[in-house]
Amino acid sequence: MAVAQAATVASGLTRALVRLLRAALLCCLALGAASAADRQACGVAESFSNPGLLAAMRRGVNLPGWDNADIAHRPTLAQLQALRDEGFGHIRLPLDNRRLTAENDEAYLDAVVEQIVFLLSLDYAISLNLHADETIGQLFERDPGEAERILSRLWRAIAKRVQHFDPEKIAVELLNEPRTDADTWRKTAAALIVEIRRILPDNTIVVGPSGPQRHEELAAMPPFDDGNIVYAVHFYDPFAFTHQGADWGGPDDPIQHLKGLPFPAFAADEVMRGKIAELSSSGHKAAATMLRLALDTPWTEEALAPAFDMMSAWSAKHSAPVIVNEFGVLSHVAPRQSRLTWLAAVRRQAEDHCLGWTHWDFQDGFGLIDPKTGMPDEGIMRALVPAAE
Repeated sequence: MAVAQAATVASGLTRALVRLLRAALLCCLALGAASAADRQACGVAESFSNPGLLAAMRRGVNLPGWDNADIAHRPTLAQLQALRDEGFGHIRLPLDNRRLTAENDEAYLDAVVEQIVFLLSLDYAISLNLHADETIGQLFERDPGEAERILSRLWRAIAKRVQHFDPEKIAVELLNEPRTDADTWRKTAAALIVEIRRILPDNTIVVGPSGPQRHEELAAMPPFDDGNIVYAVHFYDPFAFTHQGADWGGPDDPIQHLKGLPFPAFAADEVMRGKIAELSSSGHKAAATMLRLALDTPWTEEALAPAFDMMSAWSAKHSAPVIVNEFGVLSHVAPRQSRLTWLAAVRRQAEDHCLGWTHWDFQDGFGLIDPKTGMPDEGIMRALVPAAE
C-alpha cells in the first residue's frame, strides 16, 4: 500500500511538473510573438485561450499543392523541414470543396488526415482552410441559405475527422475570401461557428471578413461571441505592384500588362512616368490609368503602416487576435529586389504590430521556394526571417 501511495504521489508530482513546464513554455512562446526589440508585450497574445497555437501562427506559409495529383509537385519533407528550421511554425492547408463533395470524398478526407499527421510530425500547427472555388460564391448569389447548408455539411465532415487531434495544434478556417456581402457572411459564419463548436469545442476557429478579406472590412466587422477565434486579413497592397503580370483575370484585365514595377516608388519617379507613357503609347490605356491611380498613394513602407495600425487597433479594441494569413508578390515580372523589399516591409509591419503572418504561397507564382534548388529561397528567407532574429 505504501508503495502504491508513493507511486501515486510521484505520478501527481510529475503531472504537476509537466503542467508547470508547459505553462512556462506557452508563456515564452506568447511573449516571443513580439520580435522588435522595443515592442511592448502583445497583450492579446498573452490572454488568448489558445496561446500555443497563436504563437505558432507568428510565422507561417500557405501550402497549396499539397494535394497535387502529381506527387512530384507536392511539398517535400526536406522543404518543409527546412522551413521549420527557419522558424516557420504554421501551415495554412487549403481544402478543396470540389473534392470534398465528390463521390470519393472519404478518400480525400483520408488524405487530409494523412497530411495533418505528416505536418504534426514536423511540429507544425495547422489551420485547415476551406479554400472554395467560384461555385460557392455563385451559390451565395443565388441562394445564401443553400450555401450555408453546404458549408455546414462540409464542416461537419471535416470536424469529425479532426476532433481527436490536439486542439492546440489544429485550427479551422471557415472560408477563404467569402464571395458575398458582409451581412450575409456574418449570418453564415455565426451559424458555422455554432455547428463546428458541437464537434470541436476547443479548437481555434479562423474567420475573415467578407470579400478579399481586406483590413477596411475588418475594421467595420464586430467580433463574434466566441473567445477562441483568430481574425484573418489578406494584404496585397499596392495591388498593381504585388499582382503585376497576373494573367488569370481575362483578356481585358489591365494588370497583365504591368511589369517591371519597383518598390518603393512614387508618381513623380522618372521610371514610373516612363512606364505610364509606354503603356499609353502601346495601346494599353486602361493599364496606364490603373498604374497612375495606384500611385496616388506612394509605394512605401510608411504608406503601408496605416493598414497595420487599423488591424492592431481593432485587435486591441476587441481583445481579439488578428493574423495576416495571406501576403506575397507574384514573381513572374516583378523585380526581385523590389519583391524582397516589399516582403520585408510587410513582415516588419505585421510583427511590429503584434500580428502573425502566413506567406502566400509555397512554390507556385508567389512561392518562397527557389525553383533552381527546390529549397527555400535564401533571399526570401532573409526578408521574412532576418538573421539577427
